[in-house]
Amino acid sequence: MFKLIPTVVLAGSFVATAGYAQAQDSGFYLGGHYGQHKVELESDFADTDLKFGVAGVSAGYQLNQFLALEARYAEGIEDEDIIDGSDSAKFEIDRHMALMARGSIPLGERFSLFATAGYGETRYALTYNIPGLTGSETSTEKGVIYGAGAAFNLTEQLSLVADYTILPELEDKDDGLFESDVSLMTVGLNYRF
Repeated sequence: MFKLIPTVVLAGSFVATAGYAQAQDSGFYLGGHYGQHKVELESDFADTDLKFGVAGVSAGYQLNQFLALEARYAEGIEDEDIIDGSDSAKFEIDRHMALMARGSIPLGERFSLFATAGYGETRYALTYNIPGLTGSETSTEKGVIYGAGAAFNLTEQLSLVADYTILPELEDKDDGLFESDVSLMTVGLNYRF
């Protein structure tokens, strides 16, 4: 009987510790991020890189130390202006939204690498002023997004996060006039409750 008591106490402490660790590995988090949304356009006429500054927020739920679900919303804060003589155009990002799953691999107590996959939607706006032709258009590109990143825990609740995400390409309505590669690189802070 006396040999059983230490065994039960020891087993109970392992279960309590595991339960505490699991509780620390799950929960809600909120974050803010700044990033660069890049559109690389390639055509027979010219290659153009458009770079937009974006700022946004994220909200997620960490299911365990390996898996989280996250939603993001961002708006463009830096536009791209193109001026060529009397021709001008302004490209903007109205908004970017994403729902994704994030799989993490902890590398010690403070650092982890992760991969993301999910659904994303970006709304672009174009305003142009060409002699004889002035107007504006919007386009919403949506589809599968995926990426990778890293997180560094500054404290138990606060982490520094950086990631790179591949976004849906711009739709070519002119049948092969251009090809595009679209990406988003962000740096931000997450606060875990």
